Amino acid sequence: MKDDIREFARLGLVHHMLYPRCTDDAAHHAVTLRDFVKRSDIETFDCCLPYGDGVREELVAAVRGSGKADITFATHLFPLRKLGFSAVSDSEQGIVRLVLRDMVEQAVAIGATGFIFASGQPAPDKATPAHYRAFADFCRWLCGELAPHGITALLEPFDTDIDKRFLYGPTEACVALIRSLQPEVRNLGIELDVAHVPLMHETFEQAICTVAPHLKRVHLGNCVLKDPNHPRYGDTHPPIGFDGGEIDVPELARILRLLVEVGFLSRDRRGSLVIEMTPWPGRSVEETIQDSFARLARAWALA
Repeated sequence: MKDDIREFARLGLVHHMLYPRCTDDAAHHAVTLRDFVKRSDIETFDCCLPYGDGVREELVAAVRGSGKADITFATHLFPLRKLGFSAVSDSEQGIVRLVLRDMVEQAVAIGATGFIFASGQPAPDKATPAHYRAFADFCRWLCGELAPHGITALLEPFDTDIDKRFLYGPTEACVALIRSLQPEVRNLGIELDVAHVPLMHETFEQAICTVAPHLKRVHLGNCVLKDPNHPRYGDTHPPIGFDGGEIDVPELARILRLLVEVGFLSRDRRGSLVIEMTPWPGRSVEETIQDSFARLARAWALA
């Protein structure tokens, strides 16, 4: 397309993926986020906050003062591989909700409009009907906590049998869950990470068309699927164009074309397109970002 992609989309980045040390290093998290929110080449971003009240208060002010739109909070620091949101025991659900209340407070404090979450384990082949009921109840609770603040809960579909092996799951299952909770729940949508689509054994056409009526945010990224012995196999978020990965410029062009066709990208709507990747090996974060934006521009020209 000849028009600038920014006329059709809000472009953004995921902070904590660009700086993987954030998970274990609160000081690094704080320093990098403080600078990240000042970027002039993005309109939106995903973030989470490190633990520590003093640091958190300073970062809340920085995020709120960033001037960015559609800021989305990510539950990245929740240990989903150890404790899923579909936990069936009352004590485990109590822990889940205790931590999530704090995260909801963080989302409200930074002025977030979206709140990304996933189901967590177990995988469907190990799940019972009780796990599905527990997750549905959790979704009702979470959406109830977010609704008074005008925040939309964004369910992110993950693979069920490759790497994360979460309960949800295929895009059809995610959409069926959302519809089953309506009209009681009205602030639940989908954040589709296109890097997860190959890992879910779906085509981009299938996934995007399935979630289109509920699609609120899109992550652009990459994954390694064909070689199980590859060091980045699975859901490790290598950069777009990474050797052995599933997504580069031609795939991005297809994805962008589909997003235009379903109405997610348009001059009226300007859906949020957020690039999520770890840095290129041997390259800086800045070089990685510029490379990703260049590939996105080439894909848009093809689309």
